[in-house]
Amino acid sequence: MAVIKRSDSTEKILFERKRIDITGPQDRLTVLIFVIAFAASAIAGAVCLEFTDLVLMDLSLFATLPLVVLGAFHLLRSRVYRYLLIVLAVAAGVMFYMDVSYITIMAVAMISVGISGVVQLVAVLQRFLFYRVVASIEYLNVRDKLTLWDKAVAFLFNISNDLDTRNLEIDANAKRASLPWKDIGSSLKISFIIGLFIWIYISMNPSWMEYDITNVPVYLFALMMYIPVIVLPFSIFMSLNVRIETRYRDFKIYDGIKGTLMRMAIPVFATFMYIILAVNKNGFTSVLAFIGLSVVFNFVICVFACLIYYKGFESDIVDAIIMKWKQFRPVQMMMSVKDPDSVLKDDVPDTPRRDYSDFGELVFPE
Repeated sequence: MAVIKRSDSTEKILFERKRIDITGPQDRLTVLIFVIAFAASAIAGAVCLEFTDLVLMDLSLFATLPLVVLGAFHLLRSRVYRYLLIVLAVAAGVMFYMDVSYITIMAVAMISVGISGVVQLVAVLQRFLFYRVVASIEYLNVRDKLTLWDKAVAFLFNISNDLDTRNLEIDANAKRASLPWKDIGSSLKISFIIGLFIWIYISMNPSWMEYDITNVPVYLFALMMYIPVIVLPFSIFMSLNVRIETRYRDFKIYDGIKGTLMRMAIPVFATFMYIILAVNKNGFTSVLAFIGLSVVFNFVICVFACLIYYKGFESDIVDAIIMKWKQFRPVQMMMSVKDPDSVLKDDVPDTPRRDYSDFGELVFPE
């Protein structure tokens, strides 16, 4: 059986590919604000849990505050969206005048502001992860030894061992004339399914069943804002149609991660066990109403996160990635190495040539 002998330049090329960075000062500021807010919220939550009557369920309020702080910061900095805070303040006043509970008002305000923080965090994750992921995938099945990061990428993106991952391409001319409803629908479907299963695991876990579902504070549902943070960062691989080209059928990177995420929702049995335990404790009607409210919050959060991301963020991220693609892939690698159908001609001056030294050589056992 033939094996690919790695050339000495492979590691150097891989290192250079991973150094491609499209993050900027704004992204670093976003991460800094989130980390500081998260640390402060964690400390405040621990103190309140120790010295007040708050229970574990109430810590969800502190867990979502970092997203709210991040969202408020960016809304205040934006000339276009800062007026949304005024609208939210007016809406909160109207809801208070209509005798809506202050807990409900707080939950609506947190989600409305926090969604902006969610999308900001998603954009940072996409800029940070894209070239680090594709650089790892490109030499995944060629390297002598895989790092922990490489193994994680192979697992998440479902890369099989027999796939030659070096022929990695994107749609370098990707442009949006309008909202990509098909992509939005795909992101919504994954976010909704994964989000609902994760939520049921959390909210109906026996360790949480010390509370009565009928008395669950509405702000607990704000935790669902973390669901788009888990799912949406991978949508950039769908937007750019990142794929491994072969002579048969291309392997789309997004299909790999989508399959992995969907498999997370397979343990339906455990979910139904949690639901049965909740029904035995709170009654069928109460549990059904809780699940219905969960569906509503999950759907609203995912829809708004997707619309804001695809309308205001995706285009800039795609442009930044495409601008650096020539640095990642100086010369397109056709269908196979030195394809006879290649359009490159030796008699054309200054024809670019790919350096094939990173491909190594086939070694056959005697």
